[in-house]
Amino acid sequence: MNENFINMYTELNRKYPDIYGRDLRIDAIDRKDRCDDDELFDETLLDEVRIYYKQQTISIERYYENNWEIEDEDYIKFEDFREIGKILSIVMKHISRIELI
Repeated sequence: MNENFINMYTELNRKYPDIYGRDLRIDAIDRKDRCDDDELFDETLLDEVRIYYKQQTISIERYYENNWEIEDEDYIKFEDFREIGKILSIVMKHISRIELI
């Protein structure tokens, strides 16, 4: 796994520990369809990040070059806005450090 993703997962694990089963999972895919748990995954080719929080999915997809689209695939519950915002902030902080190709 690449450095920025390791740092992102470390920070998320600190803020959202997996004590009794966590409601948070993050998956990333590069432009060669390799997932972040694949040793060949290249964060500089990042194409999509999916955030699964409770029963909700938020996709962050590269639209064109460095333009991105954030989309919810389910209806986000009002009471989850704050936490989803915090999670997105952490994810985007680490993604913004990547020199994308």
